[in-house]
Amino acid sequence: MAWNEKRSKERVKKNDFSDLDLNVKDLARSMDFTKLGKKDVRRAEGVHLYVDVPNFHRAVDDAGNDKQKQRKLVRASSVLRRIQGSLMSDDDVGDIQRQTVRAHGLVFKPYNGKDEPKDAERAKQAVIHAITQNTYVLDVFNSVFSDVRDFSSAAGLASGTSYVCNIGKNGKRELISLGTCANLSAKIIGGRDSITITAEMYDVLPKCLQDEFVKDKEVSDVQTYRATGIRWGRNSDLADELGVDWDEGKWKKETKKHRDNLPLDKITISEATTLIDLTKLTERNCKRTEAVTFYADLDGFTRYVQEAETDEKVISLIRQFHMIRSEFHSVVESDYDGLPLQHRGDCILGIMHLPSGAGKHKGRCNDAVDMAIGLQSSMEHVLNDHLTDREEIHVAIGMDVGKVIVSRLGKQGERITICFGPEVTEAERLQVISKAEQIRIASDIFDELDDEDVTEEFTKRGSAFVATNLTRPKLDEKKEEKAAEAGSLGACVNEGLVRVTTKATAPAARPWHDSKPWRSE
Repeated sequence: MAWNEKRSKERVKKNDFSDLDLNVKDLARSMDFTKLGKKDVRRAEGVHLYVDVPNFHRAVDDAGNDKQKQRKLVRASSVLRRIQGSLMSDDDVGDIQRQTVRAHGLVFKPYNGKDEPKDAERAKQAVIHAITQNTYVLDVFNSVFSDVRDFSSAAGLASGTSYVCNIGKNGKRELISLGTCANLSAKIIGGRDSITITAEMYDVLPKCLQDEFVKDKEVSDVQTYRATGIRWGRNSDLADELGVDWDEGKWKKETKKHRDNLPLDKITISEATTLIDLTKLTERNCKRTEAVTFYADLDGFTRYVQEAETDEKVISLIRQFHMIRSEFHSVVESDYDGLPLQHRGDCILGIMHLPSGAGKHKGRCNDAVDMAIGLQSSMEHVLNDHLTDREEIHVAIGMDVGKVIVSRLGKQGERITICFGPEVTEAERLQVISKAEQIRIASDIFDELDDEDVTEEFTKRGSAFVATNLTRPKLDEKKEEKAAEAGSLGACVNEGLVRVTTKATAPAARPWHDSKPWRSE
């Protein structure tokens, strides 16, 4: 199957979510945003915090195709995920999402009073937590997991208003947060042992923390500040002043316990020969496969969220987000046998690993690019017709190909899907540097493309290839123009409708109809 405009329009018309009854409320003491229903949207004032392992891709490179080293990496990732969650729980940080070894949290306590915002207190608590996370990885985790490359650790923090909601069907729900501060906190993550914050946060920190930060670069027109090398073990005076009681021995014992509860010989990594069933994956049952990894990000959506002035506008945007997500999943899953893995705000991560097998590399690459064109086609020719006055929402896609490992970490009911491999990191990078309406693919994918009309749309940019505004209707027009110039454009009648054809598209069982019958031979 492939993308079809008529089918796409029927799907979106059927699933435009205009009747989805949503309620927007401020996040309050009596609410648990981790258990939101599909209709619940929570407006949260707070600090978004991302804690990342910037050198994780190097640890993946170290493992290569060695299954024993891959098992060690899966175990290390699993334990890190569990302890990250425990640290968040201890510091009263909301656990939004885990992205392999990147943790996304929200500091939303203390709540604002009627006339008194608590920005300063939340900023202080968020920075304290970021120091704790960095301290754990660099001083505890690495000492326990000496069988993998030392993980680095870095945090990005940004404050503001965001909207927390659950998206997806029952059993496939994902908690996401929409808003500029959520996106910005991920963008400003720095290098090893660093904490990067916005100027808005810096201005309200206590002086003892301000003294640790220096002015850094602007990101998305926002001034940032960065601190490097703050850890509770080496900054005991700061810990005392802030009232932090860091128990390194406790967390080392907890880390060893989780490590020992997941013996390497209990972790199975098998090759995926059929479409991966995510519901059957656990940290003890992982799949490895050759795949094209893609990231598809909605360009412009966050701006509309941030500019929403009323609950009605927020509701409209969330409905449209559900609609876009539903159609994107249909394109990936139904039109192309792909596999959506995770939503990261308004970005979707997925893979295409079929057809399986070492000799099917060309087929996977061609299908994946066709799928990306399908996503662009749905966005530009179908979804935008339903976005009313928000037609500046587009999609930017990055893709790379290589061996990946797919698993689900955590306890039953709380598992998150992870996917890692060097090409996963590269696909994300290619998406991040792409603009609206662009598809950016690695050279290894471009080299496998068969359709000359498609390859002509791509231009080499650095080590990758980029196409802008590449959609299926545009390609069809291009083929028709070429056919007309070559005198091979025709038409056939099907169910009372005239269908324009080229020699490549004309049904084999039908006679060829010359579009220029008056032409002499």
